[in-house]
Amino acid sequence: MAQPKSHRGTDEITYQSPQIPSAVDVHDVPIVRATEESLRGYGKLVDDPRNFTVENRNFEIVPWPHAGWRSLDPGTGDEGGTTEGAFRLFWRDGNLFGENLALATTANKYLLALGALPGQSTEIESLPQNPAARQVDHVYVWYSDYHPDGGQMFYSQHSPFVANLAPALGDTIKAEDFTAFYVEAGMGLYIHPGVWHNAVYVKPEHAPTDIFGRQGKVHARISVRWTEEFNKVLRVPLSLPL
Repeated sequence: MAQPKSHRGTDEITYQSPQIPSAVDVHDVPIVRATEESLRGYGKLVDDPRNFTVENRNFEIVPWPHAGWRSLDPGTGDEGGTTEGAFRLFWRDGNLFGENLALATTANKYLLALGALPGQSTEIESLPQNPAARQVDHVYVWYSDYHPDGGQMFYSQHSPFVANLAPALGDTIKAEDFTAFYVEAGMGLYIHPGVWHNAVYVKPEHAPTDIFGRQGKVHARISVRWTEEFNKVLRVPLSLPL
């Protein structure tokens, strides 16, 4: 299988202002309701975030990798624990942005998804104050990532959200591997280490909003830029079909 084009690391600037080509292929991601069964292999539904912790042994932290032939001493390499805080979601200029306040870094602000591709127009851009004009049925995702060091949890008390996930397949990933999961308000999502994702998405009428996030404190992140590597974006629905 041919390897995709290599890319430089997705840094602080490009996470907030990526260069999106005017002509890209669009892959439509299917959406399903998030249930314990549909999430099997990806993660679990969360009804109370207090139940998913390292102490309860259901929040996974992956032992630190080592290159030598000696093994890690028992009980070491996974003691960094978790960090938590609000994950802020807001729409601006027709696009969905996020800010991860759980991270002590400057690279915690992202353009998560576009409401329209370059050259298109949306009502949300022209009439952002009119609630009737703020309906957005899908977003265009330009990158995805996974965390090899630990799991991640998103919990929303007041608004439903959508997570776009692919199994923990390692670095060889394709757009066709992804499924979108619709999570009801008052529920959350725990994602296993290595599962591909990209934060979560909300409709404009449910933003701005702060949802609760918890993740491994190391926060290792490995990403794919769909536009740069495959000249493609993932079109992710924001609601279940009627």
